[in-house]
Amino acid sequence: MIAKIEKEFGSRMGFLGHQILMLSIAGQKCDITFFKKKPAIDVKIDQQINLALMYGSGAKKLQEMLENIKLSNGDSVSIGEIWTINPMPKGGFTKEELASVDMTEAEQEAGLKGETLREMIKNTYHCKSKDEEDYYLRRYIAS
Repeated sequence: MIAKIEKEFGSRMGFLGHQILMLSIAGQKCDITFFKKKPAIDVKIDQQINLALMYGSGAKKLQEMLENIKLSNGDSVSIGEIWTINPMPKGGFTKEELASVDMTEAEQEAGLKGETLREMIKNTYHCKSKDEEDYYLRRYIAS
């Protein structure tokens, strides 16, 4: 997966930048996880990034905007803080949809070092309990 991302986007940051731009254009909700803090759940990325590109802002302006990404929950974050961006469906999920998720995928190896999907979600979402793990796993798998 990493080789494919690097081939397609040049680097992890290139991939994140692409995701940020696409989600800004679409106005699609996403979960954004961070290296050092709890995630931003069901947020939209401000469309100012997309608008700036459409109207010819240069690389310097885009770089400034990526250091101060505005989210729909009122937070502003830097691209360097972001660990993962997980797009979510526009309509979100019902409780029934989340409850019906097949959790067998959670225990399968998914990481480069043999981590299960559960371990990866626990780490990236900074889960403190099994209930949090299950909730974020259900969201991730359902998305």
